[in-house]
Amino acid sequence: MENENMNNPQEEKEKLKDLDEPAPGEVEVNENDEIKVKFLNGGKGASPGDPHVVVDVSSDNSYVSFTGLGKEELMKYADDPFWVRIRYILFALFWIGWLAMLVAAIVIIVLAPRCPERPDLKWYQTEVIYQIFPKSFQDTTVDKNEIGAGVGDLQGIINHVPDLEDLGVKALWINSIYQSGGLYDGNDVQDHKAIDPIFGSQDTFDTLRKITKKKVMRLILDFIPNHTGKNHSWFISSKAKEGKYDEYYIWADCKGADKRQPPNNWLNLYGKPAWTHDPTRKQCYYHKGLPDYPDLNLRNPDVQAEMNGILEHWLSKGVDGFNVVGAQYLMENENMTDEATNGEFTVDNTDNMGLIKSWREILNRYSDKPGREKVLIMNVEDLKNSTGLYYDAGINVVPSKTLTKFGSTCDAQCLSSKLANDVNVGKWLGWMLDNDETPRFGSVEKYLYKVLQTLHLLFPGTAFVYYGDEIAMKNGNISSLDVRDPVSKLYSVSTRDAYRTPMMWTIGNNFGFCADDIVPWLPVNMDGLSVQAKTAYKLGSTTPSMHDSFKDLVALRRREAFQWGTVEKQEAVHNNEIFYFTRNAKGFPSYLVAINMAAVNKEIAYSFSHLADKMTAVYHSEEGMLSGSPSVDTKSKSIGFSKRGEVYVFEY
Repeated sequence: MENENMNNPQEEKEKLKDLDEPAPGEVEVNENDEIKVKFLNGGKGASPGDPHVVVDVSSDNSYVSFTGLGKEELMKYADDPFWVRIRYILFALFWIGWLAMLVAAIVIIVLAPRCPERPDLKWYQTEVIYQIFPKSFQDTTVDKNEIGAGVGDLQGIINHVPDLEDLGVKALWINSIYQSGGLYDGNDVQDHKAIDPIFGSQDTFDTLRKITKKKVMRLILDFIPNHTGKNHSWFISSKAKEGKYDEYYIWADCKGADKRQPPNNWLNLYGKPAWTHDPTRKQCYYHKGLPDYPDLNLRNPDVQAEMNGILEHWLSKGVDGFNVVGAQYLMENENMTDEATNGEFTVDNTDNMGLIKSWREILNRYSDKPGREKVLIMNVEDLKNSTGLYYDAGINVVPSKTLTKFGSTCDAQCLSSKLANDVNVGKWLGWMLDNDETPRFGSVEKYLYKVLQTLHLLFPGTAFVYYGDEIAMKNGNISSLDVRDPVSKLYSVSTRDAYRTPMMWTIGNNFGFCADDIVPWLPVNMDGLSVQAKTAYKLGSTTPSMHDSFKDLVALRRREAFQWGTVEKQEAVHNNEIFYFTRNAKGFPSYLVAINMAAVNKEIAYSFSHLADKMTAVYHSEEGMLSGSPSVDTKSKSIGFSKRGEVYVFEY
């Protein structure tokens, strides 16, 4: 029977149709339905060995499959004139649009205002450099019997880094801190690579550098290549003619019957013979400074190598630059002939430039990235033609002393002429009001304080600030019994002690310079009750203190026109009673600085309409920084002055 059914498949098929009934939930499909079937080989069969196939049938009649035009259908439209025109039109529109965008971009680039140019200024051109005479800054010694009691130290500088930062100072220049023979100012060096114990230790210096670096403050040291102290091991060996040290200094046979007289007529800085007889060597040694500072023979390659090693030592400690002490006196005429005029063979020798170039090359090796430039500074008595040679050799900044010579007898025209002479030098200048070799500006007439402060900080160039300038410290009162300056003692000239008295920090004994029971190395200026650093603004004085004014002008100095702007106008007007100058940087606001230089207090009105139609006051010497001031219509209103020394700064 089974075989019969198998032999009649048609009959079997008919029987199966009769049994075909829809199951619950089953979807009926017909031959016209689109069917999607998914075979999933996964689950278990009826028995462990049976394969299991799951059929998933979708009856979604909304599903439509579009396979696009066939080749034959597409070709029917390819050459149709209508579609040909459409293609050409779209092609043309694409290229027209592309070209239009290209032209628009070019027009925008050419005609749109460009970003204002910012010159590549180095940090030593933009920052205020604060000079510290370390013996007079602050003494942190507790025990009066300790080494260095009464003498400022490195820890004292560390303690006041926040105060200097608050002022806006971003660069410190510290005078000699090297191990010395203890002769006054530390220039009688005994070891150029060691810290003198009176100032602290190498660890203290490293801490100072770490703190200043964290605050992005630069650190400059004195570099003293011209001479050493008499007690330096080199000089002791040179006197004994030991090995290479024999020619480390400049020796010559003395003259005269006693063989003790100078070999020529060269004079030192103080107008006295520049030679001193040494009884050990029985020759004369040369010294441009004091006899205690014998000059090194910088023509000797071994000495040059020593100087290079000193630079590299401190550069490796993170120092950002050097003030080259005695740069004008590095080399002398080799023939040692008499001079027709003083300094002919001993000052500004052209061979100096070769030395400075070699030092510049060393510094450049440590100036590996923008912002890490190393600076070389030097001081000169007067700016002259030879100064340009030092710039060409590698000196970056030479401070002008013009403002140190300014007094009440100079009117607006006098001031304009003096400043113009320096500005026209054509090199990057520095400005200073005083330093450790010149009288303090705080001792001029009081009405000139903010005049000088404004010129110092807002004229183009680097501002060098001597410690105490921010509070207009005055010259100290030094009695003959208190004189420490060896130059004054030896040559009976005015003592420099008056310019180097201890810094005044607070009210009280010793003004915060040292502990009450410690005697300062120089007397504190008792005239300091009116100028101590932190009094005026803490008491809320209605008139800004010099300290506050300093901060305001340093902040103003950071504006673009004062950073790199040119002096477009500088002149004396109104019968030489008003001096003004402008600072202009293309693309940035310009500034007018106007100063009343009248001989007496009186009402003065002057219009600056030739500069701009409208101006806004941003600083006034009696009020400090001004914000929200209404603009002044210069065509209808003049600027009014009433006091000598009154200063305005306007933006336009």
